Amino acid sequence: MPDRLRVLLVEDIATDAELIAHALKRDGFDAVFERVDTEAALTARVASFAPQVVLSDFSLPGFSGMAALELVHGLSPETPFIFVSGTIGEERAIESLKCGASDYVLKTNLARLGSAVRQALERTAERAARARAEAELAEAHQRQRMLSRRLIRAQERERADLARELHDEVGQAFTALKIQLEMLRRAKDADETAVRIDECAEIVGSALTQVRNLSLGLRPPQLDEFGLVSALRSHVERMARTATTDIGFEADPQIGRLHPDVEIACFRIAQESLTNALRHAQADRIRVLLRINADTLMLVVQDNGRGFDVRAASEQALRGTSMGVAGLHERALLAGGIVRIESEPGRGTEVVARFTLKPQGRGPSGGG
Repeated sequence: MPDRLRVLLVEDIATDAELIAHALKRDGFDAVFERVDTEAALTARVASFAPQVVLSDFSLPGFSGMAALELVHGLSPETPFIFVSGTIGEERAIESLKCGASDYVLKTNLARLGSAVRQALERTAERAARARAEAELAEAHQRQRMLSRRLIRAQERERADLARELHDEVGQAFTALKIQLEMLRRAKDADETAVRIDECAEIVGSALTQVRNLSLGLRPPQLDEFGLVSALRSHVERMARTATTDIGFEADPQIGRLHPDVEIACFRIAQESLTNALRHAQADRIRVLLRINADTLMLVVQDNGRGFDVRAASEQALRGTSMGVAGLHERALLAGGIVRIESEPGRGTEVVARFTLKPQGRGPSGGG
């Protein structure tokens, strides 16, 4: 039972209130009691005393037990209300239960009071637990709906980016190749033919590079063939070659193949964090670290850039106006991990993702 159960007695006879309190204490309740006998006093004490159970006489001078029941349920609907009376008849007792009373006990049989109070408190606790579970379930459904909407938007954005890359880079390359082939067909001598062939080869080489970069961005082959460390090292090195920022990568040597869910989630979080740092942080130094300790994998992406307000970014994510922070958390969550982001304007950013390693689903044995 709760410590110091708060019991409000709606009783006009002090000696009866004492008998009720004695019966509960005798039955093992550690309780504190308040007694009221008017509607105004009951209203005030329900608010200030916050009783965990109300025990009420059925007949009160100038104030009925049924009126007390209606008042208490109006102010505190979940508070158990038990009639303890010597005048309540069977018909009225049944009527009181239909109106919301938890139970009724005759003053001539107070030995049953303790069990009635326990059962009422247990039912109240069960209802509260069920309400919490329903609220948590509803919240989970809401998060799932938000996640689904964000995933759909992310897919559409990635498709739009891919379509733009194909049109702007690969499409233009093949248009130029077509023009060169038309001119090659009309070439009048071997020298001009050789020049056109060289230009065609250069265009094809450029297009192949663009296609390779697009493929690597969608899913690097190293991730499937060699694992997370190889894929991250290759990605960081490729980004470092095209950026003016100092980008470095370190990984514990004992990290081997991991569960595929962890590998892809960790890679995507590193990829997105690194991209965000390069685009927005205005940093001159970025470090990507991969550590393993017992059954925990930790990814750290640090930059010394301008930083940002993490709370404001999280609120934007909840409103659906920003994807970045929410996307990192959701990717980690889907693989059983968590993400912590520490940043302040002007003080850089640190993204830390932790994953509890799962049994391996493929690949040679290693750090999983």
